[in-house]
Amino acid sequence: MPEIRFEDQQPTSFAALILFQPLFDRLALKAGLRGCFEHLQVSPIFGHAPVAMLLVVHLLIGHRRLSDLRY
Repeated sequence: MPEIRFEDQQPTSFAALILFQPLFDRLALKAGLRGCFEHLQVSPIFGHAPVAMLLVVHLLIGHRRLSDLRY
């Protein structure tokens, strides 16, 4: 387990993702999501699993809207 030290800085919400990364690795979240969507036809640009992972991460960092993803 990595040692986490905090300084007197104002971390961004993205900084908290480093705490979730080992959990996602241990749960094999990427592989699990890929398995959930493998029966669906994949878009040539974005697959279903990366989009689901993106939604999970945006939820964790506190985004309320996905307006930056209006593609």
